[in-house]
Amino acid sequence: MASTEMPRTPEPGQANEADARTLAEIRATIDRLDAEMHGHLIERGRAIGTLIKVKGTSRPGAAFRPGREADMMRRLVARHQGALPLWTVEHIWREIITTFTRMQASFDVAYDAGANGDQMRDTARFLFGFTVALHRQPDALSTINHIRESGTDLGLVALEQPASAGAWWRALGRPAGPRIMALSPFIEIAGRPADHPALVIAPELADPTPPDLELFAVTMLGVDPAPVIGAAGGTVLARVHRELMVAVPRGTQLAALSARAGLDDIARVGALSRGIAVGDVAVNPVLYQRLDEAGALK
Repeated sequence: MASTEMPRTPEPGQANEADARTLAEIRATIDRLDAEMHGHLIERGRAIGTLIKVKGTSRPGAAFRPGREADMMRRLVARHQGALPLWTVEHIWREIITTFTRMQASFDVAYDAGANGDQMRDTARFLFGFTVALHRQPDALSTINHIRESGTDLGLVALEQPASAGAWWRALGRPAGPRIMALSPFIEIAGRPADHPALVIAPELADPTPPDLELFAVTMLGVDPAPVIGAAGGTVLARVHRELMVAVPRGTQLAALSARAGLDDIARVGALSRGIAVGDVAVNPVLYQRLDEAGALK
């Protein structure tokens, strides 16, 4: 015969004691994890100190590694799981990257406030954290000029510009001058804060990591060249009248493409690593890989 005895309910005092023990164990685990994370940061700082002695990375162009940073972000996305938002982890990582990069070569960040200053400031803080000084600039060209004059700083320029900005990208890519080094947001995900489309501008770099895309300023001679550029695996990032900024896969034969598309006055203005798209978000497939594609990069 089945027992009809009801399970005993713990006395209130017993339940409170059990909860208290569980909470104490959880807090002890959190304290241990915090100490371990702090210890790893200290260890990372020592490693950076050794890197500086061995490689001598006091020049900003030698300290910035956009290709390596992109690889780190891809690995981060591939291994992330759990309830913690991915963009929170990204922001923490970027704060760490900025802080340790500035240990190698000091720099500030100028940002273009011409299109939407508040959004661009928030994006700059998301990307570079709070250990770096921000310098507000009235427009894209002023931001580029700040980078050129400083010789050390990074810049953040809005991808979407008013017509009055003109073909601002023509100021990039001159010998030993600033150029585009990264795309923001790098991780595109629904609900992500600081997702204003922007480009990171840098002094001339010494990053040995090959980029995915190369960027060029071009002048169109005839009909719209976008279909031909698209067929070659590229995309038009910006245009003003006949002036275009285009992104094409690294190694694209520019002479052949320019002949087919009717392009002239071609100048390289930078390079990019492709970003990552997570979930159901609309992205330019030239600029972003879907998560299932990116996962193979672990």
